[in-house]
Amino acid sequence: MTSSHKNSSIEYRERLVRLLESSPWRMNLPASEWALLKTCNRVELVLSSEDPRAAAGRIHEWAESNLGEARLYFYEGADAVTHLFRLAAGLDSMMVSDGQILVQLRAAGKQAKRTGSSRAVLSPLFDAAVNAGMRVRPAYREASTSVAEFAVELALKELGHAPRNVLLIGTGKMSKIVASLLEGSKIHVVSRRSELPQALAGASLVSWPAIPEVLRRSELVVSATSHPGFSIKARDLSDRKRRVLVDLGFPRNIEPSVRSMAGVRLLDLDDLSAMAGLRRVPGTARVEKMVQAEASRFDRWLRASKLSPEIPQLFRWADQVRTEETETVLRSFRTLSYRERRLIEAMGKRITSKILARPAAFAKESSTDLPQEERSRIIRAVFMEDSS
Repeated sequence: MTSSHKNSSIEYRERLVRLLESSPWRMNLPASEWALLKTCNRVELVLSSEDPRAAAGRIHEWAESNLGEARLYFYEGADAVTHLFRLAAGLDSMMVSDGQILVQLRAAGKQAKRTGSSRAVLSPLFDAAVNAGMRVRPAYREASTSVAEFAVELALKELGHAPRNVLLIGTGKMSKIVASLLEGSKIHVVSRRSELPQALAGASLVSWPAIPEVLRRSELVVSATSHPGFSIKARDLSDRKRRVLVDLGFPRNIEPSVRSMAGVRLLDLDDLSAMAGLRRVPGTARVEKMVQAEASRFDRWLRASKLSPEIPQLFRWADQVRTEETETVLRSFRTLSYRERRLIEAMGKRITSKILARPAAFAKESSTDLPQEERSRIIRAVFMEDSS
């Protein structure tokens, strides 16, 4: 299930994320594994299901019932594998070739592993997609442009000159990129920190209550923070000073109504997406071919793995052992905090996943010397026949 900058507005994706965070959407869903990817431009729900059409229909009905419409599109089977590989390669990003999605995809895969929702299918799928994304990126014939770089480029065109004063809200990667591109401007950074990170050392630290005051003399404002609610509201822009506001936040950081105010040009992620669609990145065709080959190779491996019923049995057996042993240890430490207990549980899941990676790969391979049927027999004999 995908809702991205290609088929939905940022307003819809904000509502979808809030719903995912508050609704028990996994109840009665015919899926054995799942992973969730949330970025500023997409919400991706990746499922492993014996009945993908039924799972897709259930999600579609759920979204339509709660949001009034299902601004979603679905892939299944080999198409779903290819989509995830294209995503890792930056082909489906708002800024084609942007490497940030690779970091986000890896993080989503690790999170699914930690929670135990990614096992025999999604765990190797995410790993293979990330590895493929890293391998194909050198085929792009120019350096990737980030969303922040593109936003600065557009903002400077709107202003027609370099701004004397720039207000940045947030101290994350996007703010650091913006600051590095506007070294000739006076940079003011809003943060709750007592001091700014080294990458923003030349900027002035601004407290949240001081935003309206600094805003009055700033020609360019870039906001990219996870701070809940709007950092800048219409009432903060009572003057008619000409300025450009760039909202890179998800959810949005700047009140959308400022768009109608005199002298204000607001650029949010939807605006950037529309303009980014006009860009052409050299090397894209070659990357597409490489991704198709990588995805097809993984899909063949995945189909072969379905001939090995021992793999899910192996993971279930190991998970049962892990659960029993973890609970035994936790009962011995009655004073552990909730966080400490979660850390021990997460460590057990990581160890189990790493131990099973090699046996699972062994069972799914095949050769004339050792066919898959014989490999499956060995797995049964070593791990399962005498296990209880």
